[in-house]
Amino acid sequence: MRNYILCILLFSFGYSTVINIPSDYSTIQAGLDASVDGDTVLVSEGEYFENLILDKEIVLASYAINEQLDSNWVTNQYIDGTIINGGQHPIGSNKGSCLIIRDNDINPLIYGFTFEDGTGTDMLVTDCEVSDDHQRTERSGGGILLYNAYPDIMFNKFLNNGNTSMVNNSDVIEVVTNGGAISHYDTDDVEFDEDRNIIDQNINQTRNRPISMNIQNNYFENNGSGDGECFYSNGFLGSIDLSNSIFDNIDCSTNTVNEFVLKSKTRDADYIQEGITGNCIEQNTYYVNAENGSDSNPGTEEEPFLTIRKVLSLTKEDDSTTFIHVAEGRYSPSTTGESFPLIIPDNVHLIGTNWENTIIDIEATQEKQARGFIVQEVANVKIANFTITGGNAEDAGCQGGGAILLTNNDDAVYNPDGSWAPYAPSTPVLENLYLTGNHAYNGGGIGVFRLIGPTMENIIVQENSSYSFGGGIFQHAGVTTISNTKITDNTALTKHGGGIAVFVGGALVNNVEISNNIAEHLGGGAAFYQSEVDLINTTVVNNIDHANNSAIWSNSSTVGIVNSIVWGNQPNQLQNAYTITHSNIPSNTQIFGEGEGNIIDTDPLFTDPENGDFTLSEGSPCIDAGTADTDGDGIEDITDYFGSAPDMGAFEYEEIVGNDNDKSQMPRVFNIYQNHPNPFNPITMISYDLPENAMVSITIYDIMG
Repeated sequence: MRNYILCILLFSFGYSTVINIPSDYSTIQAGLDASVDGDTVLVSEGEYFENLILDKEIVLASYAINEQLDSNWVTNQYIDGTIINGGQHPIGSNKGSCLIIRDNDINPLIYGFTFEDGTGTDMLVTDCEVSDDHQRTERSGGGILLYNAYPDIMFNKFLNNGNTSMVNNSDVIEVVTNGGAISHYDTDDVEFDEDRNIIDQNINQTRNRPISMNIQNNYFENNGSGDGECFYSNGFLGSIDLSNSIFDNIDCSTNTVNEFVLKSKTRDADYIQEGITGNCIEQNTYYVNAENGSDSNPGTEEEPFLTIRKVLSLTKEDDSTTFIHVAEGRYSPSTTGESFPLIIPDNVHLIGTNWENTIIDIEATQEKQARGFIVQEVANVKIANFTITGGNAEDAGCQGGGAILLTNNDDAVYNPDGSWAPYAPSTPVLENLYLTGNHAYNGGGIGVFRLIGPTMENIIVQENSSYSFGGGIFQHAGVTTISNTKITDNTALTKHGGGIAVFVGGALVNNVEISNNIAEHLGGGAAFYQSEVDLINTTVVNNIDHANNSAIWSNSSTVGIVNSIVWGNQPNQLQNAYTITHSNIPSNTQIFGEGEGNIIDTDPLFTDPENGDFTLSEGSPCIDAGTADTDGDGIEDITDYFGSAPDMGAFEYEEIVGNDNDKSQMPRVFNIYQNHPNPFNPITMISYDLPENAMVSITIYDIMG
């Protein structure tokens, strides 16, 4: 190492100009602008509030470069005392990285600084761009952002970069999406935001790009982002050597950190971690509490963490499950300093206390967009027992998902030859969630993108919106299972599928209510395109489209409807042809096959449809009118039902004998209905359904409704 540094010094001081800061120029940026390839910009001790841009092959160093650094280099006075602070005076709201190194495949040396409080830079992502009006951006590289450049970064400290929202001169600075300390882009799918084109971006295409990067001997403390909190790589196929670096926490059994800390987006880069050090991760169960937590705590039940993000850096790379137990409370940027989106790695179970009172509030706006969670190609991941609200991902690309995005690793739509990218296996489980008040370009609540295997169960998707497809849920390619779920009061503002849209894939929809959704164009309740979809025990009711179409729109798709109710939708119920059996349907429906067991144009006698209660009342013709053999193979697929046969619709009716011989309904899904009267006058009635006995807590936020 010392020989390497000596060679650099001989080259720099013997054959090039040394520019001294601040004696030659008062700012580091002025020194960089005055330099040419081969020069050295040597910076004296001090704190420099700058957001630097470097596009030359030079040496940028503190006076630590003159030292014989040993294992105690972290206490070196020049490294500690030469600070580049990117957070106090960002150059506009979209660029807050301490240092940007960009273009021409350059290989400068960055040596001996402390980079702190950087807030990252907006990057334009074109991998799934939908229109000029809805360009996808991500904020990246809190400390250093690398773009088509391959520097050596050695003997530096990265402190408190990308951590939390900041307010400066009334401009809200967004939290960093990825690369809290360092981000590296080596891909044509990412560009600088258009207003950053003040530097010539002519790339030297004849130069060979390196197959390795030297990021050795660096110190990382309290950096934060939604993913890759210390280093994030997108597109690089070589090795990234972080040997002998110091991290907050490491898995001492393997002497590594996890992929939330060092992330390769497509998992192509190889992180070398020889000799790294940090605090040892000792446990697999952690607790988070919005009321009395602190990220300085050990994360035990008695001394919990404050943020979910803190725990994600503590998961191990082995196959053991990390359990994150989240107490009741509101988790948001303003209340707990949470940053979004959060990317969930393998083998994580994120479990709230209950969905009613454990609230994830993303607090996004049209100007400051973010979704709640991104779950890529994973195994053994569960998110359960939360309310998730306040997401906005309209400009986050076609993948969708205002609250949650389930997606393949690289977000690819097409292969290089123009063919469809393959589906990827991924098995995340979403369970006992209430998704409300979220918005995205597609899939206001949930987006599923090119995956086979996701499961959604016991979910309410309510009052979300999409600019385009799938007001509540959008799935593009792959296969998803949705059961015991309510999709209601969602809106597709300009296109199809007010409740749910499934395009180029398949879905099994079982025991689901699709109600009161609106599509500006086709399919008020659901839209299916080039897909295979089975609707089993599904209630499709009171949905509206504004294109004179139907509740369910199907194009080039195979749709099977069994044990279901389609009723009260405007302007029409069903158009095109479906395979329908044992269902309550309108008389003008085109049916493939004989339509065995169907009931035509008959009022299902819902319990209280005006107040959103679509359970079956006593005497409903849909009771015992379904079939247990839903696939027609002669074997019962439904074994848990009351009476002589399963009922039609999402809710199984059970005659319960009590002291007053009252008859009731046994729900398959949990529901909470609109209170009435609303506002309270002076009392109100609140009704809810539970599929099993459980403790219930209902919070009243506003007695005025």
